[in-house]
Amino acid sequence: MSGQLSYCIGYLGADWWGSDARALATELRSQGHLLVERHYEDYFSTKWRSFALRAFRRLSRPLMAAEYNRAVCELLDIGALDFLLAFKGMLLDESTLLKFRKLGKPCYCVYPDVSYRDHGENIWKCLPHYDCVFTTKSYHLEDPELVKRVRCLQYVPHGFDPEVHRPVTLTARLKEYYGCDVSFVGVWSPKKEQILSAVIDALPDVDLRIWGPFWNRAQESVRRCWQKRSAYGDELAAICSCSRINLGLLSEAGQGTVEGDRTTARTWQIPACGGFLLHEDTNELSAAFAVGEEAAVFSTCADLVSRISQYLHDSEGRERIRLAGHQRCWTSLYSYRAAAERVLTFHRNRSP
Repeated sequence: MSGQLSYCIGYLGADWWGSDARALATELRSQGHLLVERHYEDYFSTKWRSFALRAFRRLSRPLMAAEYNRAVCELLDIGALDFLLAFKGMLLDESTLLKFRKLGKPCYCVYPDVSYRDHGENIWKCLPHYDCVFTTKSYHLEDPELVKRVRCLQYVPHGFDPEVHRPVTLTARLKEYYGCDVSFVGVWSPKKEQILSAVIDALPDVDLRIWGPFWNRAQESVRRCWQKRSAYGDELAAICSCSRINLGLLSEAGQGTVEGDRTTARTWQIPACGGFLLHEDTNELSAAFAVGEEAAVFSTCADLVSRISQYLHDSEGRERIRLAGHQRCWTSLYSYRAAAERVLTFHRNRSP
């Protein structure tokens, strides 16, 4: 931090081990900044799965959101606060942002998801009140409705958390437990189910395992591969390390969007953990990794089946790509450092 300013930042996000919000906070702290945090999941659990708890959460959301916004407004008493930074902005109300703006405190948002409308209307309503929205989706820059709604829109890449997404040393017992031919870790969607169903039908003898929420919605053949839970943090690192092939499947378009992901957090997390990455072929992926040397790609379901067969039988080629991808991730600093630096640079250069 020599020769640089150190900021006091009101930081709004999540803090669970392995979250993208935590990864960005870690990068900001590593550069010497002070973060005063308010975690929305302290007020609103996103991991409840039972019908009763989800019903309670839905009915209680206005009360939980009001309590969260009161906690955020406590930051207004910090006279030395330089700016407010929301990661996604879950539960945040536009009236709260307006209070910060009235005091002359800049407000920024880093947004990591496909759609601004999939997590409640409050996110969409808050967009005009940020001095800048930093999106991890480059195609958002081409959305005329979104561009018109915000004051400023900039692209920042996803990244990994160096403390979380790293190779882990496992016992033989753990390697046997997590080890498989092919793994996918992520939320269910119709597109992902279709892709994995094609793999299962074509390669019935391949040990395919799925971790993530909502896969109970999938057809039976896919549901049998589901481990009936999600995997985060150290467990994600273990899965990436023990799977011969880790799939990078991308989300399709969400509410109010015409395009889906080109990269995702797993794009960086899998090779950072030392895993072999087999990813959907996109221009953004090939801009970050040398295709065929640092990551493998596929374009269609038939192509994916062919690539899985190829790399399961080519352990030397798989190992070479795995090691090169891991090295690229760490030497190119594909953490959230780039996102942190983009936010800080914008703040330093903004007009008073």
